Amino acid sequence: YASTMAHYARGVAFAATGKPADAASELDAVKQAAAAASPADKPVLDIAMHALMGEIAQRGGRLDEAAAHFRAALAIEDGMLYFEPPTWYYPIRHSLGAVLLKAGRPAEAEVVYREDLKRFPENGWALFGLMQTLRAQGKAADALAVDAQFREAWKDADVTLTASRF
Repeated sequence: YASTMAHYARGVAFAATGKPADAASELDAVKQAAAAASPADKPVLDIAMHALMGEIAQRGGRLDEAAAHFRAALAIEDGMLYFEPPTWYYPIRHSLGAVLLKAGRPAEAEVVYREDLKRFPENGWALFGLMQTLRAQGKAADALAVDAQFREAWKDADVTLTASRF
């Protein structure tokens, strides 16, 4: 499990730094591990596989493909029992919302972020994404209200967001 998550993390890093061949190599390792995983580890490794496939597709400009992989990861995440802390380290909805927004589908992204906020109220990442979707749809008053919520939730943060997922 730990080595597979390291391959996942390296794959995300390679995708983010413009090294698609290296990201694909790490994805192959994640796919192999997911195929051979124990029943206890399989859901998380399948999320890792789809999330990495989504990251690679997004960085390659294949936004519909990325959204499909993030939706597949989301279906797995939603089907898992909730634990505290959650089994997967961040809400996949943040990636799905970001890619939908980037694909020019802000209304769909708004639904994704609102659902995330039902599950994780006042989550700064989701609030930021929601604010972006509202602005993209010309809902200025709603965006201002969410901006106030975001500023309150993010007031002690030391990171400036540009999206709901880096």
